[in-house]
Amino acid sequence: MKQIFTFILLTSTMLLLTSCDYISSSKVVLAKDQFIDKQVIYFTDDQNVSNEIPYYDAIIELKKQYPDHFKKLKVVSLNTEETNQITESPPASPAIVVVENNQVICKVEGNLSKENIIHPVSTAIKSWDE
Repeated sequence: MKQIFTFILLTSTMLLLTSCDYISSSKVVLAKDQFIDKQVIYFTDDQNVSNEIPYYDAIIELKKQYPDHFKKLKVVSLNTEETNQITESPPASPAIVVVENNQVICKVEGNLSKENIIHPVSTAIKSWDE
């Protein structure tokens, strides 16, 4: 009886710890050695500039709407050492990532229209002012 109780206790503890690890690993944490309070990061690929035109248009529009939040827009070129310093798993290019308290609160990536880029990013930035 004691062995069964010990087995159940160890198994339940292992399941609990494993599920906690899954939760923490699913959170995408940026900036390995620095804390990012509020930041908009644009991931670009110099080899696919033609795919990034809607992103540039969206950034111009968002800068007009939120000039203070885009003063510190960080532009990161993929496949560089800087990308590896910021994140362990960079998004597909092009991408805009909105970070708050070192957690990704919005990630827009891939070939999208300007409107499909602006809406989620704008919603995430609005939450900063609340």
